[in-house]
Amino acid sequence: MKKGFVLPFIFLIVSSIVLILFVINRLFISIPWISTIYEYIVPWLSLIFNEYNTYIYGGIFITFTFLLVLYVLGYNLAKSKQLTGSIIYIFSLLGFVAITFIASYFTYFSVLFNQDLALNTRLMLFILFLPINFALSLVLFLVNIDFVIFFKDLVKARKVWKHNKPEFEVQVKGKITYINIDTEEHIFTPIPMLIIAKYLQSKGFSISWFVKGAFNHVISLIITYLIGWPRARNKLFRFTGMKIGKNCHISQKAAPDPLLPDLIEFEEGSGCGIGVKMLTHNAMHIKHGTFSFGPIKVCKNARIGAYSILLPGVTIGKGSIIGAGSVVTEDIPPYSIAYGVPAKVIRQLNEYEKGEVDKKY
Repeated sequence: MKKGFVLPFIFLIVSSIVLILFVINRLFISIPWISTIYEYIVPWLSLIFNEYNTYIYGGIFITFTFLLVLYVLGYNLAKSKQLTGSIIYIFSLLGFVAITFIASYFTYFSVLFNQDLALNTRLMLFILFLPINFALSLVLFLVNIDFVIFFKDLVKARKVWKHNKPEFEVQVKGKITYINIDTEEHIFTPIPMLIIAKYLQSKGFSISWFVKGAFNHVISLIITYLIGWPRARNKLFRFTGMKIGKNCHISQKAAPDPLLPDLIEFEEGSGCGIGVKMLTHNAMHIKHGTFSFGPIKVCKNARIGAYSILLPGVTIGKGSIIGAGSVVTEDIPPYSIAYGVPAKVIRQLNEYEKGEVDKKY
């Protein structure tokens, strides 16, 4: 079992055992130690969940408000004092997750102590919400691990950022931008990431693009597994930053780059098949301190076959068709049929085919 599942799984088991023993004790057979616990603990819990719940929820609301202010402060401070601001808004996000975890469990167990509901109703609600609470706990716990480790790494990086910040240079080759950082660290560690974030900010991207990337990944998973209607998928992909024109069809399991989806554009009438991957960044260079990125453009009425991969900086010309399973490494001219690894143009469309491709529906 993966470590991330342990704590939510423990909560699930404990909740289930408590519920089962409680039901047996109340409705079937008296269990002495359960009755003893019930007599001493339940009155206190009832007091907390009934008499003091207004104060607890008020405290949660105040904490949420404080964390929101902290996030706004840190996000704006990161534009001038990048590391300090990043530490502040990551800490606020960590707090959001922790407080949400506490609030969800407090609300969940409050159901058992709601005197306005009959006992049977409380038990049924407790059972119904058990798997939902488990799923929420799992997500919150895994996200919390992400933020905790990131926060610790940022704090450790303060000394290096202040006294030994590495130099970097930017090279633009065609449609690809290269950020070359003079560092011995891996590219996906705090110092290089902050340098990349600072440069991307100067080009209009979010200062917290790496945090946004994690959020975009979650949105992509939701789109992949829960959203079936194409127009609904398009709306959610636009929410992540992708540019999608009218009458575009992006099939199930399509995976846009979560870090820089803003660089992906589908013009009117274009689309892609199942499982197409669109990569707008690359950190797998010979020099481990190099990060590159470039736009992907799928022009009007162009189509990408299933399970193809589009690399940074490529443009699929108007009306072109890419065969399934292809890896597109360079621009494809208009009205072409291309496929392969890497994708090569096989032939041009004839006049009849051009007319069919450009039909409006």
